[in-house]
Amino acid sequence: MIATSSVGNAATLFPNVTFPTVAGTPAGYKVNDLSIDFTGQLFGQQMVVELTSGSIYQNASFGAETAPNDALIPIFPEVASDTFVTIGGFTRNTSSSVLVVGGSTELAGFAGPKKFDTAGINIAWAPAPGVVINGGNDFPIARITLSDNANGTVHLFSNSGGQGVVWSRQIIQGNLFGLIDPPDPDPIFPEPSSAMLTWFLLFACALHCGKRDQVRIGRTSLN
Repeated sequence: MIATSSVGNAATLFPNVTFPTVAGTPAGYKVNDLSIDFTGQLFGQQMVVELTSGSIYQNASFGAETAPNDALIPIFPEVASDTFVTIGGFTRNTSSSVLVVGGSTELAGFAGPKKFDTAGINIAWAPAPGVVINGGNDFPIARITLSDNANGTVHLFSNSGGQGVVWSRQIIQGNLFGLIDPPDPDPIFPEPSSAMLTWFLLFACALHCGKRDQVRIGRTSLN
């Protein structure tokens, strides 16, 4: 469930989150992989992670803002669970070249300097100059590893075809999920369930039958 808003008429773009089991993930952390389905040429991506509790895993020895070196993972498997942004893959050899350009400029209320640490993230990245990617499905753009007690929000601006889509997800106990919507000024109540409708019908029937019996008793008394 995703809250989205378009900046202009964006090319088809839909984000996905998966929760892989990655060997070497430190105890007490969960890996969240963020990917997109998109059409058109891929351009800049921007992400903000705000936590109200918990932390983001950043490998202290070999971690970086982009995907880890494949050669390090067999020796230091925890590097695979590092938090990073990417363009197309979860290792350096499977990712296209990435250009990290600073902090967010398109996410309202979050413009500011780049931040990428255990407390939060504010980052903008894109395919490096000369890298052209046209369309993709389940196309990796980030790995976010969160502590089991992490709660907060992640916001993403994703641009394909020269237009952008903004969406947000809740972070609940280390997992990215949940719908975030602005308040609805004219809310529409959800359709009642079948069980609820049956209950109302039975209740209405009981009232109607009771009134009919009262009328019949009254007529009998008059006679």
